[in-house]
Amino acid sequence: MAVGAYRSVTIDVNDLAVGERFWCAVLGLEVQWPSKGWPFSRLGAKGPGSVLLQLVPETKTNLKNRVHVDVTVMDVARAVSEVVELGGSVVREPGLWPEEDKALLEWAVVADPFGNEFCLIKEVVPTL
Repeated sequence: MAVGAYRSVTIDVNDLAVGERFWCAVLGLEVQWPSKGWPFSRLGAKGPGSVLLQLVPETKTNLKNRVHVDVTVMDVARAVSEVVELGGSVVREPGLWPEEDKALLEWAVVADPFGNEFCLIKEVVPTL
């Protein structure tokens, strides 16, 4: 029995307008519930798959994120470039996982303009 139902991922931001532009472009979601004076903005329809941006006064510390978003992409290198063009940054350059034989994923860790880290992931089909 579940304690509750999955609602959304919440991301702390220091500027809602910048967060909306960045995350809408990265995830292909539309603003469904703009802040209108409240410290929140919802991207995508309420429920699984949506993102809630929460305006906070403090900036991110250097500690690792405890929650992050995984984004499926077709081309990791191109997605990294697009994130950087949108104002994000690269935390971990693209690489394979596991790094030994028979990689399952190609991935990179990037961050939004506020330092919130997220992963760009492409599944790799191993050759038989």
